[in-house]
Amino acid sequence: MTLLARHKYTNQDWHDTEQRQLFSQTWQFVGLASDLKDEGDYITAQLGQFPILVIRLADGDIAAFHNICRHRGTTLLEGTGNTGKSIVCPYHRWTYVLDGRLKGVPDMKTCFPDLDRANLSLKPVSFGVFNGLIFVNPKPDSGFESFVAPLDDKSWPHDLSDNDIIEVPPLHYELKCNWKVFIENGIDGYHLAYLHEKTLGGPKVDENLWERHGDHAIWYATEDKDVRHALPAKNRKEAQSWRAKKLNSAAGHGYGGVYYLFPNTFITATPYTFSISVLKPTSSKTCDLIVRHFGKKGDTKDQRKHIPGYNKHTDTIRSEFWTKPALETGDFQTEDVWICEKIQAGLNSPAFEYGPLSIGPGAEDPIRWFHESLQKVMSD
Repeated sequence: MTLLARHKYTNQDWHDTEQRQLFSQTWQFVGLASDLKDEGDYITAQLGQFPILVIRLADGDIAAFHNICRHRGTTLLEGTGNTGKSIVCPYHRWTYVLDGRLKGVPDMKTCFPDLDRANLSLKPVSFGVFNGLIFVNPKPDSGFESFVAPLDDKSWPHDLSDNDIIEVPPLHYELKCNWKVFIENGIDGYHLAYLHEKTLGGPKVDENLWERHGDHAIWYATEDKDVRHALPAKNRKEAQSWRAKKLNSAAGHGYGGVYYLFPNTFITATPYTFSISVLKPTSSKTCDLIVRHFGKKGDTKDQRKHIPGYNKHTDTIRSEFWTKPALETGDFQTEDVWICEKIQAGLNSPAFEYGPLSIGPGAEDPIRWFHESLQKVMSD
């Protein structure tokens, strides 16, 4: 297997190809089932070339559709919210039942005397729910079971429906790097003992482990040879000294600290917190990172103003807003942002070429796995 060519991190034509071939036909996280509490509650998302919507039906089920009117293609809903008992196109007020059936067309007898409403329902997309997380694939009739099967028998961290868990406002990072650069950094165990020496304290390559599960992977700290932990030893000791309160569902053991779900989602878990991070490509050299964070009720607060680079006017986090060097912030995510943007700066140079990747599941083997999965999809 060869590593990805430089142009796949810098070329806008390749970015557009990924939008068509990767993000338009793979499973991606869009929200939580608990986001859709009531009839008419909806989520919208852009997956590759496709705007989609996910909605709670009157009978309590969930449905997912292409978010486009069957008349002229207007996107129907925006953001998140509640649309009531029907979906109404803002252009000509074509109206759909929540299950996608076309219900009403203004001036139908005059303007559309032969209209067959039964053939103009919203187009469905594939979706599935795993441990309360909603995933959507724009490709019709995609097999959700094949996506989640590698994780079915693995320990899963925390029950987000537990009444001791709350969610705080999300973090929105605007990154100056290709989305793959951030994925590769996130699954690289080799850098932990060096870039994150002061924040995570390692672990070294023989003290952490990524396990491959299909196209996905799970990370564990293995400094204690007989026990796998979700946190490095340094952070476990710090949490004990702070007397941090564990989540109720942290009583179980064996869950990993990071779950990478191909292609663009990280689940990060500790005994005290849970987060869902999604990479959203915005160009060949930029991406957004959206992080939803959950913690112990009563102990977890809005952290945005404490994040280096946060701008309250834009509600975004950018390196240009940092007020001190990244390595002096004491924040490992800031360290990752800093290094990924430095990697992208190197990739932008025509002089760039790969050196050897380190060997081992606690080193850079996961990057090879990622490239294999990516090349498999992109060659189909």
